[in-house]
Amino acid sequence: MSASTSTGAGGSGTGVPWGDVVMSAVASVSWALIGMAGTAALGLRLLGADAAGALGPMTAAVVALGAGGSVSPAGDVTAFGLDGARTHTAIEITPLGVGLVGALFLSFFFLRSLRAAGAVVAPAELLARAGAVAGLYVAMLGGV
Repeated sequence: MSASTSTGAGGSGTGVPWGDVVMSAVASVSWALIGMAGTAALGLRLLGADAAGALGPMTAAVVALGAGGSVSPAGDVTAFGLDGARTHTAIEITPLGVGLVGALFLSFFFLRSLRAAGAVVAPAELLARAGAVAGLYVAMLGGV
């Protein structure tokens, strides 16, 4: 009977597995944004907002709002109930459901990658994984 156990810490000569760190960050952030976009699109569809405009840009706006950003409306903003001089404002609401789904997906996949890393994770690897996830999340939201 043979069994293989991995402690993840290795010896003193092992470094941070950068390939695993990057791939787990990409997977965590991608699934979080997919979950946020799906929740936002479903919410907009259920509210009937897709009849007022294109669902894609509104979904991106709700994802940005869910992450704590703000949206400056331009063009025809009568769907938001704004007209005249009030159209030069910013919309700063926080759809909590979208942010919650993103946080749950991000934490689930981040913790799952830590479980796959082994029983003991070196502090340098943990810092690298957390930094990669945080940096990629900010970069992806900047793109949204």
